[in-house]
Amino acid sequence: MTLRLIAGLGMAIGLAGVTGAVHAEVSCPDQLNVQQRAQPPSGWSVTYAEQSPRLSGVTIFDGPPAHRGSLKFDRQRRTSKELILVWHLGYSPRSHYLLCRYDRTTAQISIALPPGSRLCEVVFDRTDPGPGGVLPVKRMVCK
Repeated sequence: MTLRLIAGLGMAIGLAGVTGAVHAEVSCPDQLNVQQRAQPPSGWSVTYAEQSPRLSGVTIFDGPPAHRGSLKFDRQRRTSKELILVWHLGYSPRSHYLLCRYDRTTAQISIALPPGSRLCEVVFDRTDPGPGGVLPVKRMVCK
């Protein structure tokens, strides 16, 4: 088996060749570089946090996210430290899309999943809730 990683636009795609078959894995980047520009009211000053927004949520869509066809996960498992959500992706005449959300920004990124993608799994960290109790994403993959 061979494994090759291609990095581009902040996303990693792994391609593994197994007996002639090609399988692709797509993951949201852990952080997103966002350039913000604020226009404060008169007399106010602006400062910016030095931390890049970190991955805080994932949504799977049937078709482009603009069409609002989000899919509900079909399996959930909880441990004392993690919440695991799994989507089993069946056939669709449209592509499935992955949308990645980040904390401290309204910026979101999305990408069409490679043809043949059949499963997405997201693992949230239950030990480190963020603001408002939002669980940070520990790891995720679609394949």
